[in-house]
Amino acid sequence: MPVPLRASAGMTVGVGASSVRLVFDEIPDRPPEGLEPTTDRQREAIALLDRVKAVWARLREVESAIADPATIWERLTALWLADDQAANPEMDIIVSQARQLLATLELLDRAPRRILRRTLRMIPLSRVQEIDRRAMSWLVRQPGETMAERAGSRQKISAIAREENFDTLENRVLRSYAQLAATIAREYVAKHPAVTNSRRVLLVGKFGKRCRQLEADLAERGVGEAKADATPNFVLQNNANYRKIWDAWMTLRGRERVLDELWRWQARSWEEFCALALVVALQSIPGARLIATSPLVFRDEQEQGCWLRHVNPLAVFFLREQDVTVEVSYGTPSGRTLHKFGAPIWLRFGPVGDNTFLLRWAVWPIWHAKGGLEKEDIAAITPLLSEGRNEFVRGGISIRPVAADGGPQSESSDKAACLTIGPSGRALGSGIGLLRDLLVHNVLRGAD
Repeated sequence: MPVPLRASAGMTVGVGASSVRLVFDEIPDRPPEGLEPTTDRQREAIALLDRVKAVWARLREVESAIADPATIWERLTALWLADDQAANPEMDIIVSQARQLLATLELLDRAPRRILRRTLRMIPLSRVQEIDRRAMSWLVRQPGETMAERAGSRQKISAIAREENFDTLENRVLRSYAQLAATIAREYVAKHPAVTNSRRVLLVGKFGKRCRQLEADLAERGVGEAKADATPNFVLQNNANYRKIWDAWMTLRGRERVLDELWRWQARSWEEFCALALVVALQSIPGARLIATSPLVFRDEQEQGCWLRHVNPLAVFFLREQDVTVEVSYGTPSGRTLHKFGAPIWLRFGPVGDNTFLLRWAVWPIWHAKGGLEKEDIAAITPLLSEGRNEFVRGGISIRPVAADGGPQSESSDKAACLTIGPSGRALGSGIGLLRDLLVHNVLRGAD
C-alpha cells in the first residue's frame, strides 16, 4: 500500500460499500527539500528520507550493472561490497551535473543573454542618439525656437534610451536551476560528513558554491524565478548552453517527482532491495557459481512501486562447497498455500541432481520507519511453517532496516531468522555479511 506524502492526514480506503480512514502514526510527513530540522519529528523525517534515497541509490546501481547481463551479479556485488564504499559516496545526478555543467555556469554568469529595450527618458541634449514619433511630439510642444531653447535650463529632452535587461525566460530558468542545484548539492555534502575529502563531495561542494554565487548575481541583475509550468522558448531550445541548463533543470525537477514516488512506495522499494541483497549474499559465498539469471530491465517510471522488470527465478546458483543449487524468486508466488504466507521473496534449494523435493524458505522484507530488530519476529514465524509442509516450507527470514543509531543485527533459531541491514556504507557490507552467514549456517544446512 502506498504511503501518502502527508501521512498524518491519512488516506481513505474503500471497503465494500463503506470506507475507512487509515492514519500512519509511525511515519512522518514527507519533508521538503532543504528543510532545516528544528524538532525531533522533523529530524526523524529527514533520516527516513535519507534512507529512502540510499535504497534508491542501490537500485540505481542495477541500471549500470545490467550493461553486461553475463556479469550483472558480479558487478553489483563488487559495487555493494566495495571496501572504499564509505570513502567513495554514491553516484547521484548532482555529481554528474557538477562534472558537466561547471564550465557552462561560469560562462553564463560572465555573459548572460540580455535584450535591449527602447524606452523614453529625459536625456542630456549632447547624448541624444535617437528620437521617435513620441519624442518629436513632446519636443514640438516645448517653448523656444531652437533645440537648445526647447531643452530648457537642464538641457534635456525626451529621447530614446536603450537599456539592457536580463530578465528573460532563459535567465529565469538559469536562476531557478542554480537555486535548486545549490540546495541539492548542500544536502549531498551534508549527507557525507565523514568523507569531506572525497573527490565527489569536493566537486559537488564547489558546484554548490558556484550555483549560489550565480543565483545571487542573477538576482542582483533583476532576474526573477521561472514558474514550474514554464515552456521553453527559442533560446532554451536552440542555444547550446541554455539547452543544457533547461535539460538539467528538468532532470532535477524529475528527481523531486521520483522522490515523491519513492516516499509513497518505500516499502516496495525495500522489497526490491532485499531481493537484490539476497542474490548478492549468495554471489559472495565462496565457490558460488551463477547457473542462470533473469534478464533485468530498469523502468523509466515505477509501476506500483517496482522499478525492476524481471522473470522468475531471479537467479540460480550452484554452491560448490555446500553441493546445493539455490534459486531466488521475487514476486507473488503461485498456488494457494504459498500465497497465504504473504512473503514476496522465496528461496528454493536442494542437493544437486535431485529436484524432486526442493526445500523452501520464505523471506519477508519488513519496512519500518525507525528500523531495528524485532525479537517477536522469530516467535511469529515458527507457527506459520506447518501450513506449508506440503510445499516443503522449512523456515522463514525477516529483513528489517537498521536502526538510525545502530548497526546490523541478527537473531536466529533452527527454522527462523531475523536480521537488519543498511542500504549504504558499512551497514550494507556488514548486513550482507550477516545474511551470507545466515544462509550458509542456518538455511542451506537443512539441504543435506
